[in-house]
Amino acid sequence: MVTRFRRYGQIADILIKYGFGIALEKMYPGTTPRSLFRRKKEPEIHLDEYERVRLALEELGPTFIKFGQMVSTRREMLPPELIEELLVLTDKVKPLPFAAVRGTIEEYCGPIGETFAFFEEVPAASASLSQVHRAMLKDGSVVAVKVQRPGIADIIDVDLKILNSLAERVEKNFPEYKIYNPTGIVREFSVQIQKELDFVIDGKNADHLREIVNEVPAVRVPRIHWEYSGKRLLVMEYISGVRIDDVDALRILGFDTKKIANRGIKSYIKQILKYGFFHADPHGGNLMVDMKGDLVFLDFGAIGILRPERRDALVTLLMGFLDNDLDEITASFRDLGVDIDDRIVDSFKDDTYTMLRQYSGYDIREFDLGNLMAQVPILLNRYHLTVPMSLMQALKVIIMVLDTGKKLDPGFHFSEEVGPYIAEIERQSFFSRRTMKNLAKDTFDIVEDFISLPHVINRALLKATDGSIKIEVVGTDISRLATSIDRASNNLLIGLVIAAIVIGSSLMLYLSEEPGGYSYNLAFFGYIMALVIGFVSIYLIWVLKD
Repeated sequence: MVTRFRRYGQIADILIKYGFGIALEKMYPGTTPRSLFRRKKEPEIHLDEYERVRLALEELGPTFIKFGQMVSTRREMLPPELIEELLVLTDKVKPLPFAAVRGTIEEYCGPIGETFAFFEEVPAASASLSQVHRAMLKDGSVVAVKVQRPGIADIIDVDLKILNSLAERVEKNFPEYKIYNPTGIVREFSVQIQKELDFVIDGKNADHLREIVNEVPAVRVPRIHWEYSGKRLLVMEYISGVRIDDVDALRILGFDTKKIANRGIKSYIKQILKYGFFHADPHGGNLMVDMKGDLVFLDFGAIGILRPERRDALVTLLMGFLDNDLDEITASFRDLGVDIDDRIVDSFKDDTYTMLRQYSGYDIREFDLGNLMAQVPILLNRYHLTVPMSLMQALKVIIMVLDTGKKLDPGFHFSEEVGPYIAEIERQSFFSRRTMKNLAKDTFDIVEDFISLPHVINRALLKATDGSIKIEVVGTDISRLATSIDRASNNLLIGLVIAAIVIGSSLMLYLSEEPGGYSYNLAFFGYIMALVIGFVSIYLIWVLKD
């Protein structure tokens, strides 16, 4: 059992080893001399600063490795050189002996000899939180058994407390970093890693993702054997294959890497932009190609989620980049939760325009949105704009997937091959049931305002009669007032009729099962009627205004 005090000492030693003693002394006065007394070697200051950060995180263990991996999504905050180092963080560790995990396996599966036809005691893979064993159930199903490392939850709990203390002291002693909200980032990380420790959530994520990717041909997610799974153990279908980033092996096996790239990118675009539920850790170890050439997703602890309105805004943002529409890009960033102050908006648009100009004059085969998207975090960093975690997670995934796609198919061009696909998602989103429901709600609100208008007028008249409002009226004014009230009543009536038609059409569209049906077509006919009546009314009002 690692105590908090002992762990503080381990962390201090490692930070000093990699040349961060001055910062540590500022946050925890008196720590550095004690740690230097215990050390026999000079700090590793001959290495690059960002490389030292990565090496320190790796040596600090699973919690800090996972934290570095999560922070690598914050491209709008960190220098590109540090991001590159964080992206290569690895949490591969020496596997535990089988005796150490056997108890956890039998807790969920019962005696191994009774449940499994065979069980490989040497793990096929090992990571910081778990290790994976290959086995076969009595019914002949070959499975992967993912078992959590005993005691890892306690270690992470201690580390999270220390990490939160470090974040608080960073904000206190280095005020220039407070804008990046270190304590908020640690809170987000704490929630995320606690979810990764619960393998039930992992399995449920796999089930949900399977429903989504089934819409794309030749894409698979392993099936979960829930009868043997629980919070610290996950038994799933075993699928063998080749890592997606092992391009040479894929080509030797005769696979069409161009098709694999297109399939993978379209699958991710559908996950992110259509469903807002996406596999958020697309490195080579979590994506592979099986012997049939199908793309297989693995490891579902890290999942990104985008709310519907954020999803729609991200679609609009991507289309804004494709169309070089500065107003749409700026509005989309604001809809995504990026607080662009009015005082800097013109400068922000200027820099965005400059960024877009780098790609002007390119034909569609040369233009690459992936390279352009990689510049977005740099632009946001320049203005110290903080971005919601979910958005940066989505951007990171898009950039990583496009990078892998380019390795598989050097001639791949996002705008040409995926741009129309995004445009179709945007069209479907515009005519979705959710959009129609919002339209119906907004229409009801407008009608309520119309209905309340006579009451508002009546209250005004009552105030006039009791002397609260004094009006001087001459003879000609009475006539004009009568005419105005008459016209207002007619206009109000026409407005109510139009509103009723729009509400009825919206409800029919909302309740229709699919586009092209009788209710769907009738709803659009209603919209056209409302539009015609509206234009005719405006024309008559304009003609008769005198």
